Amino acid sequence: MGINRLSHGRIEAGAGLSLGWLPYQPLGRLLGLFPGLLLGLFLGLAAPVAAQQLERVSQSLQNPWGMSFIDAGAVLVTERGGGLSVVDLSDGRVRAVAGTPKAVAGGQGGMLDVLYDQGEVFLCFTGRASLGRTATTLGKGRWNPDGPALEGYQQLFQASNPGFGLHHFGCRLGLDPQGRLYMTIGDRLDQDSAQSDQTHLGSTIRLNRDGSLPADNPFLGREGARPELFSIGHRNPQGLAIHPQSGKVWINEHGPQGGDEINLLEPGANFGWPLYTFGERYGGGKIGRGTGAPGFVDPLWHWTPSIAPSDMTFVPPGSQFPAYEGDLLVTSLKFKRLYHVSVEGEGVTGQAIVIDGNLGRLRDVEVGPDGAIYLLNDEDPGGLYRLSR
Repeated sequence: MGINRLSHGRIEAGAGLSLGWLPYQPLGRLLGLFPGLLLGLFLGLAAPVAAQQLERVSQSLQNPWGMSFIDAGAVLVTERGGGLSVVDLSDGRVRAVAGTPKAVAGGQGGMLDVLYDQGEVFLCFTGRASLGRTATTLGKGRWNPDGPALEGYQQLFQASNPGFGLHHFGCRLGLDPQGRLYMTIGDRLDQDSAQSDQTHLGSTIRLNRDGSLPADNPFLGREGARPELFSIGHRNPQGLAIHPQSGKVWINEHGPQGGDEINLLEPGANFGWPLYTFGERYGGGKIGRGTGAPGFVDPLWHWTPSIAPSDMTFVPPGSQFPAYEGDLLVTSLKFKRLYHVSVEGEGVTGQAIVIDGNLGRLRDVEVGPDGAIYLLNDEDPGGLYRLSR
């Protein structure tokens, strides 16, 4: 258990929570323990600080990857091995959801992201393509809580250029205020394809929620181009967040050795990979031509050395963490951290560590309907955690 110190509306660097492993327990028992623990934390402090509590709220999950809230009482969670589950937030019970598509599990592939909206469940996963190959795949079904099950599942999209490997699928989802659906797609280790508008590899795409094409997609009507494309020049984007005021789409993506990025998407933009990057080859050695050039969009922020960013979310107004509101929370696989990334306008001004190390590889972060911060750790067994005040 630990605390964070707040200074001028920002977490102070180095003030991260560092917690021992928390086994699953019913929430009532956990909450009953916290008052005494919190009282002990306050002893000896010269000035009042905001206490935080971190608790595990689910039973065991197998390599959880993505989550999306149905309401204040339940959240959908994908497990990379191929499953979709619903977690009851009152008692931590995990129930398997029927009617889901079959994902190809292995390497970085499997059942990846999930997005719930207005009774529909969107799934991004590693799908089977022709000749035993795999591709980033999108589908949706109607939510039936009585099953629990997806009903009327249909595939909406599958990326071009399938491959035999099981790496760099991207696969993060988001809906903008107009109801248009965004999905990230990795380069599948075919890095030069990220510079082509004739493939989906290394891109973000935009669709209507029924799988049709928005009339203003930037590559629509361009000869040879894939009409679903929204932006190109990405490596392996696994985080996506919609700004709560502007509605603009922000992503983060894995660099090679260094050069992890936060990018603000613009229609038709080229973000440079692999021609321009702050990263280098594994083991050392230059990649591409440099770090940027006219005609290519520079990242708003980059991490060198890499933190392996896995997801991010904006903290909306009315959360339990007003000091974070309007800013980003970013999860890290490599350093097993949760970062608070400060945002001013359309720029990034700094970062601080919120949780450091003891929850395992952090894969997903969301702010729940109750205003608390929810986290998934990508372990087997893994779990769903809640950070609240």
